[in-house]
Amino acid sequence: MTGEAALERRYRRLLAWYPAKHRRAYGEEMIGVLMAAAPDGASRPGLAGACDLIGGGLRARFRSRLRWLAGADWTDALAVCSVAVPVILASYFTAGWLWNLRAITPVTEQVGRGVVVLAIAAPPLLALRYRRTAALIALALAGGYIFATLNGISPNWRGYWIIYGGSISGSVAWLLGAIALALSPGPRRALEILTPKSWVVLAGSGIAIGLIGPYLWLWPAWLAAVIVLAVLATITAAFLLTIPGTAAPGLLILLAVPAYPGAVWATFGHNDSVVNHPFRFPNLVFLPTVLFACLAVAAVWRCRRRSAA
Repeated sequence: MTGEAALERRYRRLLAWYPAKHRRAYGEEMIGVLMAAAPDGASRPGLAGACDLIGGGLRARFRSRLRWLAGADWTDALAVCSVAVPVILASYFTAGWLWNLRAITPVTEQVGRGVVVLAIAAPPLLALRYRRTAALIALALAGGYIFATLNGISPNWRGYWIIYGGSISGSVAWLLGAIALALSPGPRRALEILTPKSWVVLAGSGIAIGLIGPYLWLWPAWLAAVIVLAVLATITAAFLLTIPGTAAPGLLILLAVPAYPGAVWATFGHNDSVVNHPFRFPNLVFLPTVLFACLAVAAVWRCRRRSAA
């Protein structure tokens, strides 16, 4: 292979950092400019030039993601979220409830699980006719669940909030569903947007999370991380493929708020070597949840302000 051919091949590899749409539109032109500017006899890009291409590609990808989010319809995203959260939570608790029926557990515990599922499903069903009343009930139920979660935290938690990531995710999800119900057109609009495939994906997501959860502690942390990432990647792809219109980007950001603590807990929460580390696992591990929430709040506020203008 000649030096010029090798140089072109390496430039094309570096252009892979750019979005595919950008490469299709400007790829050949960029290759021509880069080849023309390269020193005679060079067979590989210089370090500075390679870093410049990688940085430009990352900036282009970041800008494309911002445009993708800017095109999100946050009103529809909230409407879908008002249904998506209860469906995912209800299917999650139902999967765990039915799976535990095979074990010898007190009847009161089984009844309690059933009551939780009914409590999750009640507000969105009631919202089909009385949305404001349903929103108040959803907020009250979310507050009750959050209180139960905080009350259940052991005084010996020793600063390891990571071991309560699952409960934190559930609490934040309940609150998110209630807020989405209060700030959006609600389930009526969601029914217009969602397709049968969308409902299957929403229910399947909760079932998948509910079924893998009890077994994550059996595997080493690296394998649990692989499983959790694979499940989340599959769910994300399924949402993008089945949630119609421009609601999907906003819905993913909204659901990332409660999903992150549970994902961290599922990956590391059962790992004694992490939880009992002498330097303690930092409570800031849940900081991305706050950042996702701030991003969602800012986007919803901007969308509502634009609609009012």
